[in-house]
Amino acid sequence: MSVEVLAGGRDSEIIIDLSEYNTLDDMITELERSLAILERYADETQVCIDTGTKRLTERQLRLLESILEEHGLQLKELRNSSKPRDYHDNVINSLAHNLLEPGDTTLIYRHLRSGQNIFSRGNVVILGDINPGAEVIAGGNILVMGALKGMAHAGALGDEKSVVAAFRLNPIQLRIANHITRPPDGDKIAVNSPELARIKAGKVVIEKLKI
Repeated sequence: MSVEVLAGGRDSEIIIDLSEYNTLDDMITELERSLAILERYADETQVCIDTGTKRLTERQLRLLESILEEHGLQLKELRNSSKPRDYHDNVINSLAHNLLEPGDTTLIYRHLRSGQNIFSRGNVVILGDINPGAEVIAGGNILVMGALKGMAHAGALGDEKSVVAAFRLNPIQLRIANHITRPPDGDKIAVNSPELARIKAGKVVIEKLKI
């Protein structure tokens, strides 16, 4: 499951991906978990739900709508799309190697501009830059195959073992679980090699990433 929030004026939308779940009960369970994340971070009120190739009956659709309404949300659109999971898995395995723990991973194929936000209960891999004003919040690890110049929050559900890694690590703000760090005011640090941020002895530390 992944929750993706694209914020940017009139194009703002929340997408909840339920395409990998085969039963309605599993969809409802993951929907409730997704909404728990959204209540903490998102301000949008309309939601798109992607059920993959599965078709819902009218009763099932009304049930999902009622769950959204209980959380103060409305169903904007029900999407049916087929995603190349095998291709995604191969890319993740090739790029992330042993950095990411096994589990749900959201793969984003673009740069994130100011005002755009990504939320996921699992890991997040960005094949691009996170620009100033953009945010990525993940329950697991965050891997940026470009420059991290915005805000990243790994381990957002409390996992202090989560890490943030980037080819160019220069964030406005970086969080892991409940720990926060940011560069000193006025300082611009030139980063020329991949780096990894993790929790050590109760503090966020930055290390060279060996790849």
